[in-house]
Amino acid sequence: MERTISSWLVPLLLAVGCVALVGNIFHARKVNKSLMVDIEQAQADLQVASDNSQDCTKKMEANAADVTAKDQQVATLTANVATLTEEKTKIQEQVTQLTAQLEEATAANTALQAEITDSKAAKAAMEKPEEGGKEEAPKEEEKKPEANLLR
Repeated sequence: MERTISSWLVPLLLAVGCVALVGNIFHARKVNKSLMVDIEQAQADLQVASDNSQDCTKKMEANAADVTAKDQQVATLTANVATLTEEKTKIQEQVTQLTAQLEEATAANTALQAEITDSKAAKAAMEKPEEGGKEEAPKEEEKKPEANLLR
């Protein structure tokens, strides 16, 4: 019996081993297919990431060019502001000088007006006695014709 058992045992073990090997082969193929799908997905994701990176790089370069242009514009505007500030300061000084001259001229004009008023008042004061005598004389003459009419 030992011989029958051993004669059956070796082929049985070989058959079980072959079935295990065939099962292992199918399992390995299944795992390899799954890994291939994962690799393809990873490659697709890598391609998308690479495209996004290139797009971002292009956008960054465009933004850097815009920033450079804006920096130059800011520098130009800063220079313009400095120039205009200097001009404003000069004009402010001129306005201050002209205001001082205007105040001097106004004071001189006021003084001249006062002088003219004083001169007119003095002239009027001088003319009043002369006018008073001249006016009184015709009044007396005017009274005389009235006196002649009364007689």
